[in-house]
Amino acid sequence: MAAVLRLTDRAREALLASQSAARRFDPSAHVRLLRVGGRLRTELVDAAEPGDEVVHLDGLDLFVQAGIVGTVDAAEHNELTLDA
Repeated sequence: MAAVLRLTDRAREALLASQSAARRFDPSAHVRLLRVGGRLRTELVDAAEPGDEVVHLDGLDLFVQAGIVGTVDAAEHNELTLDA
């Protein structure tokens, strides 16, 4: 089942900036979204983890931990939040 994930403009800009900066050093870098302790977190990785969904959104190819659905927003200091 494909993840249903939406990004606000602010979240998209934050994630795209992270991915773009990382790819200057590692062209295979991708952003991975995951939950840790009930919070949404990002990692820069070269490959998806087993069970991850690959989600193509607005110029981003995100690896998303299974079960993450909803709208991702970026708060102050680009901290990501998820409204399920």
